[in-house]
Amino acid sequence: MNKKERIEAFGDLILHTNKVPLWIYDSNYQLEYTSYPDDDYMGFDALFQSQVAEALSSEGTVYTTTYAYSFLNLLWILDFELKNGKLNKIYAIGPTFTNENSFNELKSRMDERGLSVQIKAIVSRQLNRMSIIPHTVVSNYAQQLHYLLHGDLIPVSDIQILKNHATNSDSNDIKSSSHFGIWASEQAFLKLFSEGNPSYKEAMNVSSSLSDGVKHNPKDSIRFAKNNLLVLLTLLSRASILGGVSPDLAYDLCDYYADKSEACTTMSEINTLIQEIPDVYFSHVLKAKENLGISKFIQNSCEYITGHINEKISISELAAKAGYSEYYFSRKFKNEMGCSVNEYVTKKKVERAKVLLESTNTSILDISLELSFNSRSYFSDTFQRIVGMSPGEYRKRNSKV
Repeated sequence: MNKKERIEAFGDLILHTNKVPLWIYDSNYQLEYTSYPDDDYMGFDALFQSQVAEALSSEGTVYTTTYAYSFLNLLWILDFELKNGKLNKIYAIGPTFTNENSFNELKSRMDERGLSVQIKAIVSRQLNRMSIIPHTVVSNYAQQLHYLLHGDLIPVSDIQILKNHATNSDSNDIKSSSHFGIWASEQAFLKLFSEGNPSYKEAMNVSSSLSDGVKHNPKDSIRFAKNNLLVLLTLLSRASILGGVSPDLAYDLCDYYADKSEACTTMSEINTLIQEIPDVYFSHVLKAKENLGISKFIQNSCEYITGHINEKISISELAAKAGYSEYYFSRKFKNEMGCSVNEYVTKKKVERAKVLLESTNTSILDISLELSFNSRSYFSDTFQRIVGMSPGEYRKRNSKV
């Protein structure tokens, strides 16, 4: 099977799996081939010519794998074949929806663009038959097309985004509705996060700037902020697992902070969690990468302790989970971690107490109860011994609220 046959077979495959056609244009944007099965393809060709081809014709176009946005949230995947350094063919997959938009609004926008009645009727009928393709599938199609054309793999983060200047009047719609650009940006920051790269914070800020957040109940600012916090929490928990954190710990932290989020009553409390959660997850990613010399069952035990730090944790319980006797487990733990199980548990409880003292107004008594200390006095004595100052003094020096 030659290259042309492979491309056309790929076009047939994506048409039958997700109802999205493949188009091949020459360097003058004249259609040479399409997998679109019917004769009424003119509407899509008109969209390509008026939106995508116009943008590609501008100066400075880089001929590499590209996502091209048409008006509202229609998306094309583009790749290019060069001959002697000049454009030879354009390969396009699409258009496809990247999320749901009102069909009536789409028709209204077509009216604004002055398309003929015949073309509007054709396009309306075709748009009504189009499916919404998940972002992961779109990126896979882009990578597969690139591989078929060029023989190498392209990271999602290297795929360009092309926006037509003719869609500037829709810029607000693109920002709020074209979720694929947001998704690609999220992948960039989550990759850095899972690799333990501190630069993830800058990438996360870029990703956040591309969207106003989940569009559910936006008039309730507290609910709106909680929804977005839950999205961030879910993304970070999955990225931390990719970074080496055990799923048990990642999910336990996710449940813990989801409950904390729902208990928030002010924006200040929510913002505190937004600052705290990435730091906590990232610290576990770094720790997972540092713990390569520690046996897996001791790592799992440490992660279980962290995930259940609010509970009373016994050596017998940890040993049973690891499948060893208490004596062997205790000895193995101290040899690898440099401290006893009880010392490690106490240290982790104090670390958690420091976070609560810094970032909340929870009383010292409630913190001691939340962390399962026997009494406030025992908590205060333990904290003083490890940190070198009382909980009250620590809060006074380090409070962020």
